[in-house]
Amino acid sequence: MKRAFTLAEVLITLGIIGVVAAIIMPSLITDYQKKVTAKKLNQAYNYLQQTVQMAQVDYGDITTWDCFVPNTCTPEVFANKYIIPYLKNVKLSTRQSLVSFGYKDYPKYLNGETTFTSWVYIIQTTQEYTYMINSYTLGDNSRTVYSVKIDINGIKGPNIVGKDIFLSTYGYNISKKNHYKLQLYNYNNYTRDEIIANSCNKNGGKGEFCGALIEMDGWEIKNGYPW
Repeated sequence: MKRAFTLAEVLITLGIIGVVAAIIMPSLITDYQKKVTAKKLNQAYNYLQQTVQMAQVDYGDITTWDCFVPNTCTPEVFANKYIIPYLKNVKLSTRQSLVSFGYKDYPKYLNGETTFTSWVYIIQTTQEYTYMINSYTLGDNSRTVYSVKIDINGIKGPNIVGKDIFLSTYGYNISKKNHYKLQLYNYNNYTRDEIIANSCNKNGGKGEFCGALIEMDGWEIKNGYPW
């Protein structure tokens, strides 16, 4: 006698495979997206860090850069002096809103609030990394601080802080030793638990410190991250 599977057995087997795939695939896709996000953030941030190192060769230690003196430089001047000359294959967009630059809408925080509606100086690289630069002077008029929002995939969605947009800053930190260095946004030097509790969460958090959390976790998106 020849043995063979019946049609019913084949259909049952295929059904089981389909159910298992439906359960497993979303998890696999999510894990892949997390790895890609962390890797791109690492690359985009390191790319920016390299410009600091090269600029210091030409202009001395970052603490002596004249653009940190209040009312000296605009974000455009800062970018053209300390960043752009040390980037390769960049596309530039100046004095344009994000919408006119190609964004369908303004980005949002994790809590759904719209953000980055004010003027920013935009640099986009061929890797689709987009750096949005603005500045402000501290209340005591001691120095100007430059903040850089890093969008790891340009105009592609979801354009949400903590998902594909991450905040970095030149020099805003409560620790004097970190006043000028380029760092992912964590000005209070929060611990991992404090970052999750205060910003990087889905319970009203804005996601501003999420980039610092990824760095803290060894450039991985681990448990507790509001994916």
